[in-house]
Amino acid sequence: MNPLTPSDGASGFPGAPWAFRRAVAQGEELKLPTWGMGDAIITLVGGIVLSLLVGLALMSINIDPENGWGLIVTFGTPWFVLAGWPIVSTTLKGNGPKLDLGLIASRIQIRLGFAAGLASLAAASVVALIVTHFTGPVSSKAGDVGVNQTGFVLVLFVLMAMFGAPIVEEIAFRGMLYGALSKAHVNEHLVVAITALVFALFHFEPKRFLILFAIGLIFGEVRRRTGSTSAAMVAHIVNNAPAAMFILVTALRT
Repeated sequence: MNPLTPSDGASGFPGAPWAFRRAVAQGEELKLPTWGMGDAIITLVGGIVLSLLVGLALMSINIDPENGWGLIVTFGTPWFVLAGWPIVSTTLKGNGPKLDLGLIASRIQIRLGFAAGLASLAAASVVALIVTHFTGPVSSKAGDVGVNQTGFVLVLFVLMAMFGAPIVEEIAFRGMLYGALSKAHVNEHLVVAITALVFALFHFEPKRFLILFAIGLIFGEVRRRTGSTSAAMVAHIVNNAPAAMFILVTALRT
């Protein structure tokens, strides 16, 4: 890998440009990452394949992949690829996930992420009203299975939905995929749109596609404006929190 110098600016660097400039100014030796679209494809396709394999494996031994501990395993196992591969590939072929994936944020950027999370809730509500008008009631698959859980499984599922999923998905989409597209010199606004599109398709929920796409656009814009995947994570957590708490409260009442 070729070393990056101050004269390079942040050109070719897919993470947080301001973090790159600060690291170089502090004398850190950074290298031009060699990971790219191949790693992004492995991340996303690998996550889907692993999810299918785990579900089939659980059913083969008569464990319901959508209930109890089977749900926890099915929900969480793909994260080893969705978050694991970006971490491994940036560590081996770049400067590590903190810099290459933009896993760093200032307080101002965290606050922007929080505000974007609130904006994503508002946008999702508006789009949901429009979609509901044409297709009828819209519900999420996670919500449908979550309200049927009890005890520790319920609490763990809610925590995974509120914190785990946003962290993992942002590493995969606004971290690895966004960075790979940026390294390929795709227009930054198109990168936001592409990552939102793939994010929406990845959930395999046709009735919620437009809702997820709108949310993804906001998360992507946070990433574009701040250069920080961590700020997008905050936005995602804020977006998921109300639904996760709804699952918890509804399940406890039944």
